[in-house]
Amino acid sequence: MKNILPEISSNLSKIWTKIKNIENSLFPELQERFGTLSSKEEKLIKILDFAQIENNITVVKVTNPPKDREEIARAFIAKSVYNLQTTRDLIDRLKIDRTLRVLCGWRYSKDIPSESKFSRVFDALSQQRIASKTHQQFIREYLNDTLFVYSASDATAIEMREKPTRKEKPQPTVKRKRGRPKKGEKAVAKKPTILQQQKEMTSTQEMLSLLPVACDVGVKKNAKGFKETWIGGKLHMSVVDGDIPITAIFTGASVHDSSVALPLIKETSKKVNYLHDLMDAGYDADIIREYSGIYGHKPIIDINPKNSKKRKAQIALAKEEKKKFASLNLHLSCDTHHYNQRSMVERVNAYLKDDFGCSKIYYQGAVKVASVLSFGILSICIHQALKLVT
Repeated sequence: MKNILPEISSNLSKIWTKIKNIENSLFPELQERFGTLSSKEEKLIKILDFAQIENNITVVKVTNPPKDREEIARAFIAKSVYNLQTTRDLIDRLKIDRTLRVLCGWRYSKDIPSESKFSRVFDALSQQRIASKTHQQFIREYLNDTLFVYSASDATAIEMREKPTRKEKPQPTVKRKRGRPKKGEKAVAKKPTILQQQKEMTSTQEMLSLLPVACDVGVKKNAKGFKETWIGGKLHMSVVDGDIPITAIFTGASVHDSSVALPLIKETSKKVNYLHDLMDAGYDADIIREYSGIYGHKPIIDINPKNSKKRKAQIALAKEEKKKFASLNLHLSCDTHHYNQRSMVERVNAYLKDDFGCSKIYYQGAVKVASVLSFGILSICIHQALKLVT
């Protein structure tokens, strides 16, 4: 069965028109000035032209506007596109690469600010969530009327160069004996789970307020079944057809993947239209399935046999029925085909770390780390959307 492409919308047609204008008018002008453009330079030019990140930069001090803020914001997009790991690498590249320097907004190498200036401006850009706002604006302008088939969600480990925060030890509770409570004794109500609390909430911010964002220790099983630990955070993403990241949420490393499922579904549904929610066994929960159905999606979530004996029985029954009925076999193979499309989110995680400057993050603090990731996600989103159209 072939992969189903998203329905072509008027906004996707607008992307195509803009791409042709860039190639037919801007590229020849730049080639006349700088010579033949490399594929990396052409890629950066398109991403900068579609991002228009300078439109989202707000000046806090009107009386004394900081210089180079727009240029530095464009330079951090270039840092992602050129897969540079540190600000020092970026500055060194700007000083020797005239074309890159002019694309970011500086004419001469002596105009490039110091590393400390880059750091101060990046801190301001991070606080204002400039990259994230630009990402949302691009989706709103070019992708919001497109019908996508799949939205795949997953999380990836993000290592950070700082000490994990110490967690407060929970107060010891007196364990009561099993069985019925004694006469006059009140049974202690169980604290609702994060998913149960989020289900009753109306805003995404309220849902996310239950989740820590500070650096801590995460544990996961690798492909071979062995446990791995890391210090840092987690990036949770929803990705649609064409490997286009739509929603990204950064949390502490200890946050379980399923705790961010409802915010991802809610935010992605607000931004684009799609049909299926694809998730692995880590998201196996009835609350998530029901929440996906509320937004009109079909949830395709792998079953986690560890959840209950009922799940194990369902898996065993499905295997028996699969042998007996060809029609059920066809149904299961269709769901398997849909589920296999979940690899799109794994590819985006690999792009982010291997090709867009996020394999090692040297900034500290959740806000700055999330901002570095947002610049990479913004670049991937635009690049993949342009590839989808062309």
